[in-house]
Amino acid sequence: MKIGGIILLVLGIFSTIGGLLRASQGFEASIGGGLAFGVLGIFLISRANKKKEEEDKKKEWEKGSKEE
Repeated sequence: MKIGGIILLVLGIFSTIGGLLRASQGFEASIGGGLAFGVLGIFLISRANKKKEEEDKKKEWEKGSKEE
């Protein structure tokens, strides 16, 4: 999930930059799609990190309960 998030974030950044460059040249351009990909990428990266933290806390809790 983290790799997919990074890929979407990079695509979103490039798409947004391309849209801004196109708009600066006077053409009609949309940056909404690029921003949506960027936000989705950030969400996936955040979710993957949160899931890893939850797994680490669970393993530590299981380790602590086995020692007692």
